[in-house]
Formats: sequence, C-alpha cells, structure tokens
Amino acid sequence: MQIENFALVSLPIMFGLGWLASTWDKRLEDAEDEIDRAKKQKSTFRGLNLLLSEQPDKAIDALVEVAQLDPETVELHFALGSLFRRRGETERAIRVHQHLVNRTDISTRDKDHAAYELGRDFLRAGLLDRAELSLNRVGRGRYSEQAKTALLEMYQIEKDWQKAIISAKELTNSKDQNYPHQIAHFYCEITVEALRRKEIQAAQTAVNKAIEIVPDHIRGIILQGELMMAMQRPQEAIEIWKKIEGHHPAYLPLIADRWMKAYQDCDNAFEGLHMLKKNLDQHAGGELLEQVFKYVIEIEGPEIAEQLMGAVLLHTPSLIAMQKRFEAQYLIAQKAHQEERASDIKASLDLLKQRTNILVKYTCSSCGFRARRFYWQCPGCNHWDVYSPKRNEGFSPNTTPSM
Repeated sequence: MQIENFALVSLPIMFGLGWLASTWDKRLEDAEDEIDRAKKQKSTFRGLNLLLSEQPDKAIDALVEVAQLDPETVELHFALGSLFRRRGETERAIRVHQHLVNRTDISTRDKDHAAYELGRDFLRAGLLDRAELSLNRVGRGRYSEQAKTALLEMYQIEKDWQKAIISAKELTNSKDQNYPHQIAHFYCEITVEALRRKEIQAAQTAVNKAIEIVPDHIRGIILQGELMMAMQRPQEAIEIWKKIEGHHPAYLPLIADRWMKAYQDCDNAFEGLHMLKKNLDQHAGGELLEQVFKYVIEIEGPEIAEQLMGAVLLHTPSLIAMQKRFEAQYLIAQKAHQEERASDIKASLDLLKQRTNILVKYTCSSCGFRARRFYWQCPGCNHWDVYSPKRNEGFSPNTTPSM
C-alpha cells in the first residue's frame, strides 16, 4: 500500500518535471534562434553599412556571413550583383556571382542562376571567352534558355556566325518564331564573307541553306543574284532578281545598281531601266527615285529626266523629286549655254540640297534608331529585319543618333 501511494504521488511530480524540462528546452531553442537572428541582423546591417561606405570587399564578406547563417539570403547576393552590373560596376558583380558559383552548399538551380549572371557580367565587361565558358556551365533548368539567348547575342557581337547558327537552332523550339529568319541571316552573313574572299563554292552552299530555311528570303535572293554576277552569269542574276521586281518591289533600291550592271553586261540597259521606271508609280518616294534619275540622265539624257521628275511630282510630290527636277533643269541650261538661267536654278538647287541632306532615310521599328543607309540588322538594338526598305522623308533632330 505504501508503494502504491508513493507511485500515485510521484506521477504528478514526474509529469511536472517533464513539462519543466520541455519548457526549458523551448526557451533554450528560442534563445539560440534569437542569437542567430541577432547575428544575421548584425551581419546584414554591417554589410550594408560597409557597402554604403564604399568598402565593397568587406561588405561582400559580411554578406557572405549572412548567407552562411541563412542560405535563403542567396537572393540578396543576386540582388546585389544585379545592382552592381546595372551601375556599371562589373568587377563587383563578378566577385559576387563568382562566389556563388564556387559554393557547394546551394541548390543546382541557384548555381545555374549564378553561372548565368556571371556570364552576363563577363559579357558586359567585354570578356567574351570567359562569358562563353560561364554561360555554357548553365544546366538544362530554368536558366537554360536565357543562357542560350545570351550566347546567341555574344556570337553575333563576335560575328561568329557558325556558333550563332548552332545557338539559334537550339532555341527554335522556344516561343520566339523569328529564329529561322535569324538563322537565314547568319547564313547570308557567311555568304557575304565568302563572296568577299571570292570563295564561290562556300558562298553558294551558305546562301542555299538560307533559302532552304526560309524560302523566298529577300536577302537570300539578293545574294543568289550577286553570286551569279560573281560567276559572270548576269542573265541568271537578272532572272533571280526578277522575283524581287515581281513580288517585293519595295526592295528594288537595294539591288538597283547591280540590276543595271547585269543588264548592261547583257547589252540591254534600256530594258533594265524601263523595268525600274515602271515601279516609280508605287515607290517614287524612296531611294529608287534617285537611282532611276541617275540612270535616266546617263542613258536617256537630262530632258527625259526632267519630264520624268515632273510626272513624279504630280502623283508623289517630295523634296527629293523636286531636287532631282532642278538638277535636270540645271543640266539642260548648262547644255544650252544659258548661264543666267543655270545660275538661278543652281541657287534653288543648293537650298534644296541643304534641306535634303538632313533627311532621315530609315528608322528602326524596334528602337527608333535612325540611319541614312539600310541595315538588315539595326546597329542600335541588334534586331533583324526592323528597317523598312521604304525610306522616310523626315528631318532628323540633332539629338537623334543616325548613321
């Protein structure tokens, strides 16, 4: 009976002791958590203070300490690295992202993210070989497509068209459906380089691939004609370029000079000029007008050129057409030895030239970059096929970049 009474008395005591022990453990855990939080807060504030005090190396060390205490603060490093890069402090960004790449205690996704950001840092710093190495370390996860896009951008900067083709082909399954057109342009760039080196077979192979990827690719057709001219086959060049004259006449200004050269080589310059003149009804506002005027003066004379410009002014009035008409009248006056009339016309002509010399010819539809010549790839934003072949007749503000 005494043992049973002792057991009854001891049970509540043991329960109470257990409760006290668990409470004490919880208090110890809370105290340890509070110490950790205090350490993290102290390290974070110390890192930010050092950062603001222009002591980036010590700041990064302090923030690394925060990351070691709490792996979730890896995002803080990414934020700091992006901030450094946006401010142009690429060396700091590289140090931050390089540290993350070298860590072994972060997830694969974070390591891929760090490798991608490091590649962008190197790309921004112009260290293209190191950028390529870092971007190629990115795995097949979330940042794979972004890394391949960055590599594609880098290969275009380097003009390494073969690698650009490989990267673009890897991206063809993405949502951007423009990659086949970019690949066709890359093959066209290879064609241009091969033609410059007079490597006819290499040029033919590359341009055929461009047409294979994008049938009726405008630039590819133009280069096919140039290839025929390089092979001294002008009649075949004409037949190829007739596709542009028949289906894409807006692009005629890009081949007008070579078009006329092909017809001249075939002893048929009048027919070539006649074909160009037919398109002035729809495309008299662009560069084609200047090219047709030049060949009419050369082949048919200033009188015919003056009549043609007068007709153009009736249906498509423009400053360029007016200038060309004055040029024809000036040549006619000189030919007739009408010195006084020629002097009066020249005064008006010089005034018009001052105005037309500042005309904007082409404007990028993506970034608004203005240029005086046609580009397949915009020099401002590096996008392809963003210039319309139709020239704009507008004035360029002094603050607007142009080429």
